Amino acid sequence: MPIMTAYVSLLVLAVCTFGQELPSSPHGCTEGSCYPATGNLLIGRAVNLTATSTCGLTGPEKYCIVSHLQQPDKCFECNSQHPYSPNVHTNSHRIENVIYLTDSNGVNTWWQSVNGQESVSIRLNLEAEFHFTHLIMKFKTFRPAAMIIERSADFGRTWRPYRYFASNCSRTFPNIPANGLHHINDIICEERYSDIEPSTNGEVIYKVLDPSIPVADPYSLDIQELLRITNLRINFTKLNTLGDDLLDRRPDVLQKYYYAIYELVVRGSCFCYGHASECAPVPGVDARESGMIHGRCVCKHNTEGLNCERCRNFHHDLPWRPAEVENPHTCRECNCNGHSNQCHFDIAVYLATGSVSGGVCDDCLHNTMGRNCETCKPFYYQDPNRDIRDPQVCVACDCDPVGSSEGGVCDSHTDLEMGMIAGQCRCKANVKGKRCDDCKEGYYGLSQNDLLGCQPCNCDPRGIITMGAPCDQISGDCSCKRYVTGRYCSQCLPEYWGLSNDLAGCRPCDCDFGGAFNNRCMMETGQCDCRRHLIGRQCSDVQPGYFCAPLDYYKYEAEDATGHSPDDPALPGQVRQQATNDCVQHLSSQLRRHRRHRDITKSQQHQAALRRIRQLQQTPDVRTVHRERTPSHMVTWTGPGFSRVKDGAGLVFTIDNIPYAMEYDIMIRYEPESTENWEAVVSITSVDLPSSLRCGNLLPTEQLYTVILPHHNRYIQMPRPFCFEPSNRYVVAVRFQRHGATHRHLTAFILIDSLVLIPKYTELPGFQGNTPESEQRREEMIRYMCLDSFMITPMPALAEMCSKLICSISSIIHDGALPCECDPQGSLSGECDRVGGRCHCKPNVIGRRCDQCAPGTYGFGVSGCTACDCHSEGSLSHQCDPVTGQCQCRQGATGRQCSDCQPGQWGFPSCTSCQCNGHADLCDPRTGECNGCKDFTAGPLCERCVDTFFGNPVLGSGEHCRPCPCPGNPNSDNFNALSCQVDHTSDQIMCNCKQGYTGLRCDRCAPGYYGNPEQPGGQCLPCDCSGNIDTQDPESCDPRTGRCLKCLYHTDGPSCAQCQLGYYGNALAHDCRRCTCVTAGTIQSACSGGHCRCDQQTGACPCRENVVGRNCDQCALNHWNYGQDQGCEPCNCSLQHALGNHCNMFTGHCHCHSGFGGKQCTECEMFHWGDPREQCNECNCNPEGSEMAQCNRVTGACECREGAAGLRCNQCARGFTGIFPRCVHCHPCFQLWDDALCQIRRDLEHIQYRVQKILEGGIMPETGDARIKELERKLKQVKDLISTQDSKKVHQLIGQTIDDLRAEIALTDGRLMGIGQELNTTAEKERTLKRTLNDLEKELRDVNATVAHKQKLLNEYLTSGFADQFEKVKKYYRESLQAEEKCNASVFGPLSPVEQSSSTRELTEKLLDASKDKINRDVAAQNKSLNELQQKARDLHKKVNHLSNKVCGGDSSHSVNGSCPDSQCGGAGCRDEQGNRVCGGVGCNGTVSASVAALKAARNVTDSLNAASQELQKSLQKAPGRSFSHTRREEPDKERSDKSSGEERDI
Repeated sequence: MPIMTAYVSLLVLAVCTFGQELPSSPHGCTEGSCYPATGNLLIGRAVNLTATSTCGLTGPEKYCIVSHLQQPDKCFECNSQHPYSPNVHTNSHRIENVIYLTDSNGVNTWWQSVNGQESVSIRLNLEAEFHFTHLIMKFKTFRPAAMIIERSADFGRTWRPYRYFASNCSRTFPNIPANGLHHINDIICEERYSDIEPSTNGEVIYKVLDPSIPVADPYSLDIQELLRITNLRINFTKLNTLGDDLLDRRPDVLQKYYYAIYELVVRGSCFCYGHASECAPVPGVDARESGMIHGRCVCKHNTEGLNCERCRNFHHDLPWRPAEVENPHTCRECNCNGHSNQCHFDIAVYLATGSVSGGVCDDCLHNTMGRNCETCKPFYYQDPNRDIRDPQVCVACDCDPVGSSEGGVCDSHTDLEMGMIAGQCRCKANVKGKRCDDCKEGYYGLSQNDLLGCQPCNCDPRGIITMGAPCDQISGDCSCKRYVTGRYCSQCLPEYWGLSNDLAGCRPCDCDFGGAFNNRCMMETGQCDCRRHLIGRQCSDVQPGYFCAPLDYYKYEAEDATGHSPDDPALPGQVRQQATNDCVQHLSSQLRRHRRHRDITKSQQHQAALRRIRQLQQTPDVRTVHRERTPSHMVTWTGPGFSRVKDGAGLVFTIDNIPYAMEYDIMIRYEPESTENWEAVVSITSVDLPSSLRCGNLLPTEQLYTVILPHHNRYIQMPRPFCFEPSNRYVVAVRFQRHGATHRHLTAFILIDSLVLIPKYTELPGFQGNTPESEQRREEMIRYMCLDSFMITPMPALAEMCSKLICSISSIIHDGALPCECDPQGSLSGECDRVGGRCHCKPNVIGRRCDQCAPGTYGFGVSGCTACDCHSEGSLSHQCDPVTGQCQCRQGATGRQCSDCQPGQWGFPSCTSCQCNGHADLCDPRTGECNGCKDFTAGPLCERCVDTFFGNPVLGSGEHCRPCPCPGNPNSDNFNALSCQVDHTSDQIMCNCKQGYTGLRCDRCAPGYYGNPEQPGGQCLPCDCSGNIDTQDPESCDPRTGRCLKCLYHTDGPSCAQCQLGYYGNALAHDCRRCTCVTAGTIQSACSGGHCRCDQQTGACPCRENVVGRNCDQCALNHWNYGQDQGCEPCNCSLQHALGNHCNMFTGHCHCHSGFGGKQCTECEMFHWGDPREQCNECNCNPEGSEMAQCNRVTGACECREGAAGLRCNQCARGFTGIFPRCVHCHPCFQLWDDALCQIRRDLEHIQYRVQKILEGGIMPETGDARIKELERKLKQVKDLISTQDSKKVHQLIGQTIDDLRAEIALTDGRLMGIGQELNTTAEKERTLKRTLNDLEKELRDVNATVAHKQKLLNEYLTSGFADQFEKVKKYYRESLQAEEKCNASVFGPLSPVEQSSSTRELTEKLLDASKDKINRDVAAQNKSLNELQQKARDLHKKVNHLSNKVCGGDSSHSVNGSCPDSQCGGAGCRDEQGNRVCGGVGCNGTVSASVAALKAARNVTDSLNAASQELQKSLQKAPGRSFSHTRREEPDKERSDKSSGEERDI
């Protein structure tokens, strides 16, 4: 490349070459780019060439020539008023003179500027875009000292510089770089063409593409933009002078300084982007001068435009591009299927098609559209029976515009994958039908304005009938279920709720006709509108604390009514006369008759009857009778009891609490006292006139009833109801008299319980009328005997239907539920019965509200009422005062219950006097025990003396109680006894001493006490020995001073308040224990005889240096080597690699981070490698591929077994195949393939070397280029022409030579580009070859894998059943025959691996057939051996587990890391986190745990023996004669202790 560049530069700078350029290419424009001829763009464009300064335009001007200053003719005249003419106007120097160097006579012509003018411009305006290559200017005078060449590509609107020229660039153009050209489009300043020498014939040459700068792509947009011009301008900015003009600016000085140019050559060509080989005149340009370069390209490759800058019409299927040498980039005709003749190019379409086609047709006809007019327009579809080019291929859609999408568009063509069928209408979302003219089911109202076509019915699916369409397709009205309404069937009918999927849609409200105001409810929840204090969905439940009134709720107790005598006018009916011959007269006469006849028995009976009758006669006309309630008797009455009414008397009831205006049935409850029938005369009177609508129109306002009260009934109902109303008061007067009698008897009585008003429920809403519901309720009231249940007392259990109906009736009458109003003192809670409102009463409390005591009880309060319990013999009745509970006592009885005797007596009811031996006046009324014995006596009968006194106080004994002398009298400061008694045998007084005293008179201190009790005020105090003496031992402490003498429990000191030496603990709590100091860690001076001293309070032992622990049994933190005389040593663990500075107390091993080991963590752990100062890595050697688990401690490489490779030995080695770890030797053909691969690799390296040399030197080694040799030949020809000095001939050949050079340069550039492409192709081929080699290597691996698989099958065959494997071998043989054809594509010949494999296979089959029986026998024997080994292994495992359980208490089932998560006791192979073996422990039953426990027990026994030895030694000291035997016994104890300590150290 550098040689070629030098040749080209020499040709351009040295010669003016010749002739017309060579043809564009051998193929013209058909197979690549083509270019028009180049030439001088000034030829034919004199009118387009202008200058801003020309001498002599206005008249003759004088000028001088510097080189003629020494000659006579040194100054001349310039007259440019007329164009130059060779014969007439030879002094005219206009700008057009620069087009040619000489005129027709061979005389030089030039252009010249005005004298002394420095800023001058020459401008060439072109009629089109041209390719500008270089510029040559030949000056008549000095070349300019500074000038600028500029260009315009938009016909002079904007200008950009090409190059700056100056004799001193840094001073003239300081902002323009002058350091040489680096890039082809750099703008620089050049100094070589601006020197003052030569003074004439100096040249300026400018080339747009400097040959010293390589161009990678001459067709790039940047290069094309650099060459393209429409205008060229040369600006002269500074004249070259001799310097005299700086001092003198006179015209005669400036006459020799001006610009003058002989010739200006603007070399270029028509700019056609390689799409034309010739150019024609631009329209409007009439110049036809010979040699003129025209501006309109005669375009090829289907291009057009002034510069072939676009594709011709209807040829836009490919993007327009400049033509290249091997690719003309011909514009391709658009494909519009005959439906258009216009198109345009779309880059997006082009890229979307993978750079295949970018033409888009315009103005498609015949109702087509699309990029290629290949689809039909909207509202048309492609007839599948016509060709796409048929003008009738598109048929109009037949779709309803109202219901179809986009106004009636159908599928334009058939595409089954996309679900398209030609002509198929695309309905809106909610529309159906072939023409989209019908709403889908569930939609209605087909409309064009609706984007979805039809509106959804919006029918509630719960409320519509499932059969048929859910709604009318015109109106949208939904088809509702029976009890559903609304346009969308989303609402229930009135009195229905709970829209659901039920058949009827909604459920009836079923509101309680009494509990709810009406039968309407909330549609969502079904909640009815409840009356007050009623709850529940149907208002059929009562709010807590409220109740429903029963039918007999309005009952008025006879006890509360006003009683009237028979003569009282307030009672209705006539008063009967009292009987004239009553029972008293009759019985009196009978009594006199019996006395005359001496009939004593009958006389006594009549006397009793007479007394009873007279008593009855004195009884009031009306009296309240309370009846007690007992669990064994049924309560057949209400309230406390009855009103006992005499014959003819009556009761008056006042009624003022009527809740609801209606008729009420009147009922009287009673109990007869005889078998006679009674009758009641009833009068009802309203105090005020009725004003309600129900009762106001009824007459009369007073009614009179007479009814019979049969003796066998307990209630009677008036024959007619009476209308009661609220806000009115009624008086009900009732006279009770015997039925059928004419006179009233004073001894006839009846018990009246209550008056009851029962509402006439048939008048109430819900019972009135003939509706089915009303009739059903009336029927249910009768069927379930709801009304009859309230006639009698007690009321039986109501049927559930009755309870519901009664609550409904009560809710209507009372407009809701009634409050319970349970008395908080008498009731158990605020709740009451749902029907009736009866509160739950406390014991002995009655009343609906639990607000009164039951008869026979008293004291109403928070605990209920208390039974009177009046004594049957001491009281007149069972009733008592309801407040105080005082019963009515008989004479001689007293007390609240009348159950006590009079004071001084006891034993009710047989009261006797108290017997207290004259020492008390009162005694217990029940037991007779005396109260308040006097004279120092005590006992139930005051029959003995009190403690501290003695004697016999029994009445008649003649003795009295005297004080005990122990030693002083009671209440003195010298009395030390609890009591005393007389010993009759010795006739002595024996004192029972207090604690701490002893002696016959309690005059001495007891053992464990000290003092002087003999003196007055003296006392015995406990010895202060902290409870550590034997209080029964008289010698335990001094009896006078209290000093402790015999301390127990290893205590010591004057008060036994501290532990003995060698013991510690709390002496006050009997907790002195021997010091447990470990001698190996305790200071030696604190130990002697195997025992050490410790702190007597805490038990802390004095430890050696760096030894800690309460018993000095461990090293201090971060220390080890326990048991040394100097104490423990520091661990010195590595701070970087240890988990801490702590280590094992005995071995000194630190706890290292993972991967590190050694005593101080300064080495790598086993099975790790690396520099321990930085990091240790785990070997991770594969156990199946490595010889050992430890790798190289420096490199980490594992030592691999045969067939394994890799850093971790986890891959198959080269020459082996298969999936690790099942690596097998490759087939012998592997070595052949491996040699071939090595040869290919060497060839690739050589190719890579050759490519690198080409890239570095630009010339292929050992090769030549014919084109370069041709250039050398032409260069020699040029040199020969120059050497002949035939200037004329040289000048004639300038144009041809330049054109030849340009063509050669272009071809050379193309060649070099081709070489570059070949290099790229070579690199791509290299990559392809590499891929091929990789594929071959992969295929080789596949072959090896196949061989390995076959080998594996063979191995399986050898280890399994023969019959099955023999069939498999035959099957694989057939598969191998099929695979043989594929193998033959790459391997042939009888020595190929496939042929060898076939031979081997045949041989194997023969061998297998021959050894079938032997193989079967061997396999059976091996299987049997294997089973036996497995059984032995299982037995061994069981034995190990059994032994592990016996030894450790756990099995040996450990995990991979040695941990035994399922066995806390450890076992064989179990280790903890630090790697220590785990065996036994707390709660384990193994021999190890038992041994440890036994050792611990032995140590305890040792301690006990040592303590016993010390005690024995003390005892022997007191008995000198026994010291020898003690010594003999002590020695074995010491030996056992030493032995035990040794065992402890071993453990």
